Amino acid sequence: MDSSYFFYDLETSGLDPRRQRIMQFAGQRTDMDLNPVGDPINVLVRLTEEVLPDPSAILVTGITPQKTIEEGYAEAEFLQLLHDQVFTPGTIVTGFNNVRFDDEFLRYSLYRNFFDPYEWAWQDSRSRWDLLDVVRMTRALRPQGIKWPFTEDGHPTNRLELLSAQNGLDHAHAHDALSDVLALIGVAKLLKQKQPKMYDYLLKLRSKNEVARVVNLDDPQPFIYTSGRYPKDTLHTTVAYPLAPGSTPGTVIVYDLRHDPTDWMAMSVEDLKTIRFANYEKRQMEGFVPLPAKELAYNRCPAVAPVGVLDKEAQDRLKLDMQLIAKNLAVLRRSDLADKLRDVFARGGFAKTDDPDAQLYNGFLTDVDKPKMSAVRAADATALADFTPDFKDERLANLLVRYKGRNFPQSLNETERADWEAYRAARLAQDLPKYMQQLTQLMAQAKTTESLFALSELQLWAESIAPEGE
Repeated sequence: MDSSYFFYDLETSGLDPRRQRIMQFAGQRTDMDLNPVGDPINVLVRLTEEVLPDPSAILVTGITPQKTIEEGYAEAEFLQLLHDQVFTPGTIVTGFNNVRFDDEFLRYSLYRNFFDPYEWAWQDSRSRWDLLDVVRMTRALRPQGIKWPFTEDGHPTNRLELLSAQNGLDHAHAHDALSDVLALIGVAKLLKQKQPKMYDYLLKLRSKNEVARVVNLDDPQPFIYTSGRYPKDTLHTTVAYPLAPGSTPGTVIVYDLRHDPTDWMAMSVEDLKTIRFANYEKRQMEGFVPLPAKELAYNRCPAVAPVGVLDKEAQDRLKLDMQLIAKNLAVLRRSDLADKLRDVFARGGFAKTDDPDAQLYNGFLTDVDKPKMSAVRAADATALADFTPDFKDERLANLLVRYKGRNFPQSLNETERADWEAYRAARLAQDLPKYMQQLTQLMAQAKTTESLFALSELQLWAESIAPEGE
């Protein structure tokens, strides 16, 4: 089976995939040498009439709800397009910070529309890859041949538009999904050309088995780890050590060996939890030190490497004192910190919610329901009107009215329409006060006609979708 990349990017109506939506999807398939294959995909997705977008997000993208209604696909149509044209066998679905953001929006969208939310990422020899940590680790370990950007105050940054500009790559419209995709392909070519061994090595880390060669608890060894959780001034990179199984299968708790374990060993589990779950304000306080442990997930393309690849230049660049690392490791191996951290990271279960849209992680969908899910996706408005599948998973039964209301409102019967309108009214009543407050503040600050137009459109959107009598 021939492999290919599909580079993609989303623009969304906000940051929360449970309540906000994909508004633009763009992507380009390439062969394994990064040559384009076929035409790019660039589509809008209609915002549905229960969603008030985050005004700040709309000011960034310039995509108004009205534009998606005029030019976009219904969400169900869009996801069928992805299924048919993007998630083809052998595809490496690739983005920039997609593992933590874009992929999550895809999962929730698939779930809401009666697709399995996970199969796209592994079935039929598919996989996913995230170039953000590839860029970060290349900068940390093998930066030669690439021009690396800094912020105005001198801190290293890996923002896609700045990396493109520094290296003379075309990136005409940052925060336009297709422009971002084409820039990302340019960055991938740059990495592959200038540091081919690093590129090929990190590409293999799409495989959990490859990650486990470096990070495992059967023969734990220190390893290089690049993650956004580590400070930018040390290029998000440290030497870490696998300590204990994580809170879910396929995860491991790792410790940052830059830190002397002694003080952490003296703390109680509750003290450690207090630090781990400190709020933003507390984290910004002078002297606050975050917990030097985190969970690594094997299936999230982590950027890891054996310590042996560290040369003297990289040690200096990353401010790594290898004698101190060895000393901290010796202390850590004699401690009981692993047992404490297992308790700190133990998962107490997801917060319960009555909203079926937000219940993706309440459990896997069963094979018993999958033929019925397929039947829902295949049904048109006429067929859906009389379709009452007997789902085993009650989440799917609860989602069906919303699926019909969003994609095929003409298929709703009288009772279902009343349920749909009651849901819309309750959600809008909850979201509207904050939404209008944001609009008022942003209108007072707006300095361009484009911003004022977008904000005016958002006010008209809220008025147009308000239930009768509101």
